[in-house]
Amino acid sequence: MDVPRHLPRLIMLEPDLPAKADIRIFGTELAHRLGYDLTGQDMFDLYDSDRVHVVRELVTLVAEQHLVAVGYTDWTTPAGHVFTTENVWFPLICEDGKVTRLLGSLWEMTAIDADIVSLGDSLDKAENLSDRKFYQF
Repeated sequence: MDVPRHLPRLIMLEPDLPAKADIRIFGTELAHRLGYDLTGQDMFDLYDSDRVHVVRELVTLVAEQHLVAVGYTDWTTPAGHVFTTENVWFPLICEDGKVTRLLGSLWEMTAIDADIVSLGDSLDKAENLSDRKFYQF
């Protein structure tokens, strides 16, 4: 019964590893918070060379080892606004065992009422990954 409230915060990736991970669905609430829609973009292109390896490793572990990943990110914008998000990634596994999609959800653990641009600049200048955990079932 709680699923509908999660839909605006969902992200679906189509990984073609190690080269790319296309964003097929980017929830409306996430687009509002970010200030633009990322649907159709390669997730790996969104990060600078210092950070892309962390994101690529997370996507690879979830897709190839069928792990569930939970990440906590502390954000500090150039304007000094600070908030924390929780990100969960699940592999969507086909009958043949191949993962063709990853389903993610992003939630703000600290409430904010504006998009990231209004908070003081772009996403790439704000993110600071603080903790990741992986689970296997």
